[in-house]
Amino acid sequence: MSSDLVSPNFQRVSMWRRAAALVLDVLVINFLSFFILSNGIVRLLLFILLWLLLRIILVTKNKGQSLGRWALNIKVIDTRLNRTPGILELSKREGLLGLAVFLTLVGISQLGYGNAGILLLILPLLIDAGVTLFDTNPDPQTIHDRVSHTKMVSSARGYSLDLKFKNLIKKIDKLRKDVRR
Repeated sequence: MSSDLVSPNFQRVSMWRRAAALVLDVLVINFLSFFILSNGIVRLLLFILLWLLLRIILVTKNKGQSLGRWALNIKVIDTRLNRTPGILELSKREGLLGLAVFLTLVGISQLGYGNAGILLLILPLLIDAGVTLFDTNPDPQTIHDRVSHTKMVSSARGYSLDLKFKNLIKKIDKLRKDVRR
């Protein structure tokens, strides 16, 4: 049995953790593609290249984890085989998601007075994630996960950024309570 196999009894990952992991990945990719080269087709090509490297190549080499997923103890698996997805499944998944994210970034960056219609570029990402709100399945999936037969699950590998943040908040709350006494 390979070490990248996952038990069929995997733990479901909340949407906020999935979103946080995506935001971390997008911040890295956007920083490198937008702030280094901020114009036109070169930015798009650099975004695509970085998206492929971080969200497909790294994920296949890192047993289902990108940088953001690693920070939050999440991994992506193939639902049919309960293991790390192959290049084809990841390409389908990340192609759909990457397009939605890129359109969202363009919409947000072009937002200004009088051109609120540009916010329509955010719709693909909202629809992709929004289907989970109306899914009657006990384990709802986004469109890109359905198309690629993948699922996000909790992983023991990673940095546990979400748990470290929760512990930090607990310590701050405890300090506040101690100061009030």
